[in-house]
Amino acid sequence: MAPPKKPNRKTASARRLSRRRFMALIAAGVLAASRPARAITSRSAPPKPKSSGRSAKIEKGIAEQKDGLAKQLKTLRDFPLAMGSDPAFVFRPVSPRRMR
Repeated sequence: MAPPKKPNRKTASARRLSRRRFMALIAAGVLAASRPARAITSRSAPPKPKSSGRSAKIEKGIAEQKDGLAKQLKTLRDFPLAMGSDPAFVFRPVSPRRMR
């Protein structure tokens, strides 16, 4: 039977990590994990066709709403106002009631 080997101090201390080295390894791991993965091959995937995902009925409804809004705004903007007329409302702040 062979005698048990004594622990080599050089290898034991070489395996030991300092706090600074440990934090550097952790930071490098976090940075590597947070980067987007890249494909091994250099060929990229073909571009996907762009589709709005909306049906023609929905697109027609949106167009009608835009047209209606444009007509409403045109009506409001074209309404004639007399020079120096009073504004539609006046903001008057109300003072808060005091608690007794």
